[in-house]
Amino acid sequence: MYCDLIIKNGFIIDGSGKPGFYGDLAVSQGKIIEISTKIEFQAERIIDAFGLTVCPGFIDPHAHEELTVLSSGRFEEYLRQGVTTTISGNCGHSITPYSSDNIYKYMVKKGLISVKSMEQNKRVGLAWADFPSYIDVIRNKGTNLNMGFLLGHGTLRWSIIGDTKHRKPTAQEESKIIHLIEEGMEQGALGISTGLTYSPSKYAETDEIIELAKAVKKYDGIYTSHIRNYLGTLEAVQEAVTIGKATGIRVQVSHLTPNCPEGFDEILVARQQGLEIAVDTIPKSSGHFRRKDRLFQYLTTLDSILTSEERRKLIKRIRFKEHLTVINADDPSMETRTIKELALEGKMSVNELILDLLENDRHELTFCQGGLIRQDFPGTPYPNNIAQNPLVMVGSDRVSGEFDDPYAWYELFRKGSFPLFISLCRQSGVRLEEIIRRITSLPAQQFRLSNRGTLSTGKSADITIIDMDNYSYPFNPETDYKNPFTMAKGVKYTIINGKAALEDGIIKQINSGQLLSRNGKVL
Repeated sequence: MYCDLIIKNGFIIDGSGKPGFYGDLAVSQGKIIEISTKIEFQAERIIDAFGLTVCPGFIDPHAHEELTVLSSGRFEEYLRQGVTTTISGNCGHSITPYSSDNIYKYMVKKGLISVKSMEQNKRVGLAWADFPSYIDVIRNKGTNLNMGFLLGHGTLRWSIIGDTKHRKPTAQEESKIIHLIEEGMEQGALGISTGLTYSPSKYAETDEIIELAKAVKKYDGIYTSHIRNYLGTLEAVQEAVTIGKATGIRVQVSHLTPNCPEGFDEILVARQQGLEIAVDTIPKSSGHFRRKDRLFQYLTTLDSILTSEERRKLIKRIRFKEHLTVINADDPSMETRTIKELALEGKMSVNELILDLLENDRHELTFCQGGLIRQDFPGTPYPNNIAQNPLVMVGSDRVSGEFDDPYAWYELFRKGSFPLFISLCRQSGVRLEEIIRRITSLPAQQFRLSNRGTLSTGKSADITIIDMDNYSYPFNPETDYKNPFTMAKGVKYTIINGKAALEDGIIKQINSGQLLSRNGKVL
């Protein structure tokens, strides 16, 4: 028998949670056709995986790459972690409804894309009229990753009733939103996401979300939520559980902080009571690094060239500004120190110091919002009830910022989410096979990606081959906090639908990624 590819002599972990074994795997026409201890087929290509671990491609259930892919479908930072599939449209932000003009306006207003990037995209014709034509744009450009998309509640609500409407939608407005949800689900969306700490999603009461979730449930879609943290983390988790129980919809709690282990317990109890629910967490994160010309990106849609008076007004609106950390200051006495410390030392106000820094000549000066290591995702070993919880997967919450200007806005550690998660779980005594299940077949089941998530015959050949002893990402921010290009190490091959996008450590733009809908459908 002849096939396209044989992977030989690897330690195969199939994603089911069962013990791994040494064997071979054969691929033909983008599908896995045979797995056994020894395969004697003839093949166009053979990869010797001796000493390496062969796994299903990892699935990132929480990414924000719907705009990044417009600029580049290369996705090196994912391929070097072994990720083959991402889910975008999270936290209530999506590329629907309506046209690209509507979406660009929303994304700029939310600070998720700069005016400069929006105008550049428009100049090169990156426009669409609706969800299907957005899919056409991405299919024509190509992508190295498989991608699935959620409908964003924030984008839907904003499109119908505006941004700051602290009220319930009228019956007519709710009917319009439900129509858009049904339309999006029919066109291939995986479900709906909320960002309940962001405007306008935060204005939606629980009953409003329940009605919308009912519309998604009819299509076997999922409800994912950046939860309403200001209620208290446990209370916000309980709201997500309430929505799931009221509708029967599958629930994904997004980027839950390990600082609230009782929230993870609540999710496990709900699952034991029959609710199909799971959770993702960020293993470790820095705050947002924003170059000084992007400090106000979330506060204004104006160009970065502002008058002193405009800057003075905007500074007053920055939350926790005294905790901003200064980097790239070209002055060692200022480096990695907070605005509060520096202001006290200089006997000036926090606002005056920020204004002085914004008006100096150093273009590269950068502010870190949230600290070099965020306290809610510190990268410390998990409590036992989190480490041993079978419903916990990793979600990077990766926002690529400006693809063509990576120093403008970035975060550390998100590009290493998968090796960091595996390391933290292994430190807590979790079997490697169980960890791999949580980042492959568990998210595949949650998002109804029925052709992915395990190494088994007939499944799509999304495969990663890893030197597991050297699979890593730097833990120490002191070595790389100025560098947004740090990548994970240890992945030798990342294979997408039977084709290697990462081959012996080298990235290839093969564009074999597919755009995924529910239950195995490819858009």
